[in-house]
Amino acid sequence: MSIMQLYNQAGSKSSSELLPFLLASVGNMQRSGMSLSQDEFRLIFDALKQGKSQEELARMNQMIQMFRMMNPGKKTD
Repeated sequence: MSIMQLYNQAGSKSSSELLPFLLASVGNMQRSGMSLSQDEFRLIFDALKQGKSQEELARMNQMIQMFRMMNPGKKTD
């Protein structure tokens, strides 16, 4: 799955569906020898945040933190 495919599929998910979808997608990518850097993951999330409520934004920010904790070796900041 390419980053654009991931973004397009993620864009059709509700905020409650987003985390399970992204975790499954990232897991599938890793099994295929691919991965997302934190910058790539953040870029997708920044685009997906457009037009979301404050509650949804807070939930999405928590997802980003979870991704960072799950992928400590991929820090790009």
